[in-house]
Amino acid sequence: MMRRDLDRLQDPTFDVLVVGGGIHGLIVAYDAAQRGLSAALIERDDFGSGASFNHLRTIHGGLRYLQTLDLARSRESIHERRAIARIAPHAVRPTPFALPLYRSLTRGRLALRAGFLLDRTLAAGRNRGLGPLHHLPAGRVISRSRAIQDYPGLRRQGLTGAAVWYDYVMTEPDRLTFAFALAAAEHGAMLANHLDATALRKDGSRVTGVTATDRLTGRQVDIAAQITVNATGADADALLQPAGAPARIPMIKAMNLVTRRDAGEEALGGRSAKGKNLFLVPWRERAIFGTWESDRVSDPADRAVHERDIAAFITDLNHAFPALDLSMADVTLVHRGFLPAVVRGDRATLEPRDQIRDHADQGLEGLVTVVGVKYTTSRAAAERVTDRLLSKLRRRAAPCHTATTALPGGGIRDVGFAIAEARRDHDTGLPSDTIPHLIAAYGSRYRDVLDLADGRPEWRTRLAKESPVIGAQLVHAVHKEMALTLADAVLRRTPLGAVGDPGDEALEKAAGIVGGELGWSDDRRRREIASVKDFYKI
Repeated sequence: MMRRDLDRLQDPTFDVLVVGGGIHGLIVAYDAAQRGLSAALIERDDFGSGASFNHLRTIHGGLRYLQTLDLARSRESIHERRAIARIAPHAVRPTPFALPLYRSLTRGRLALRAGFLLDRTLAAGRNRGLGPLHHLPAGRVISRSRAIQDYPGLRRQGLTGAAVWYDYVMTEPDRLTFAFALAAAEHGAMLANHLDATALRKDGSRVTGVTATDRLTGRQVDIAAQITVNATGADADALLQPAGAPARIPMIKAMNLVTRRDAGEEALGGRSAKGKNLFLVPWRERAIFGTWESDRVSDPADRAVHERDIAAFITDLNHAFPALDLSMADVTLVHRGFLPAVVRGDRATLEPRDQIRDHADQGLEGLVTVVGVKYTTSRAAAERVTDRLLSKLRRRAAPCHTATTALPGGGIRDVGFAIAEARRDHDTGLPSDTIPHLIAAYGSRYRDVLDLADGRPEWRTRLAKESPVIGAQLVHAVHKEMALTLADAVLRRTPLGAVGDPGDEALEKAAGIVGGELGWSDDRRRREIASVKDFYKI
């Protein structure tokens, strides 16, 4: 159980304080606590609410890096892909990806065959330690006729064949992110959401923690730490600038589109008019399209999604997938975020590697910044950060076990058997799709939710027509998982609103349950609903 206790945050001097509760910050806190350090983490909004919410829902093996012969990144991605499947098998499923091939020296059939041959060598152990349901077949190149037959959504003009490989798609991505928060808390880390670090605390040239403000009550909290890790992503310099140690990491905007379009069982690739690979990824029976990136440096303060950018992205998608005929009306949610960039002249492209800065180089001791690039490799980046923290603290180099230790709920090895067993024992009175959803979301801990619903039939019913989420999940989120707002409950602890606005009726029901458990007034419920509705505005 996660408890938000601001008094206890002020008592000790922690070894490590992480500011920022995205995937990178959460794993740093988890890894540090697992290796014996006293750790705390604060997040100004909610855990996983920033760039960690806005991604393409894939755990990939770095096949794209072979185009530039970046074998180190490819090898790391393969290792991390396997690690996620090992520690959270309930949270990912193998999915075929098909990329159309055209006449090209570097991206044609011969080039991809060579790439797959190299990938087979690098990924020889890709299935080691995994159950049969998570085994990934080797990639292959198929003929034009086979590509048209098996993947009719591919662009046919000039088609010579298709490259087909397997990666993982996350079944419940926000629950996977939150599992790292649970793991950190269960290893002794103290976590608090909706706590905004407003300033670094300093003693001469050393950072000694932060002053933070509770965004729910306005209370000020001073937190002391030997080392502060700035994991605030695009907002890194907002914390660093007043201390005179800006990281000055350029940022670009990135965007994915969640649509109301039906999707099959495979992910499809296509190329924009400029030759950029774009993908349709099936998730929750919807098609997600990604990823659009700005080609110039963006100001992280400008978080607005501009219709011109969405329109340009849709134009690219319709070129890549001619049969799509996508329009603005098909978009139910825009994933948006900022990623570190490499600048060449007036153009910017995605930075290929995580950025880790020790500000001792700028004369400010006790402060480390990490800005991540990929969800897939976030665990490895966090391991590197924690290695550095141990060195700076002059502690014994304790081994990292986050790649092999099951996350909370990760004890399931055969998801199909677990679903069958759960249906036998708990299916009565539940929507037909709830059991598979609960196991994908909570893994072996799904019974914690169902136990709450015993004797409460109103908590066993779905909250929205097209969602498997039941009321008991919201109660569990409030009492066990530090859900303090309606958005916490319906966007990240559950996927009730993850594919778009679930509708007024569902939000009213959800606010009634969450507000009932937290003692909200009618006015507070209305404000919480309005806040969630604002989330969907473009």
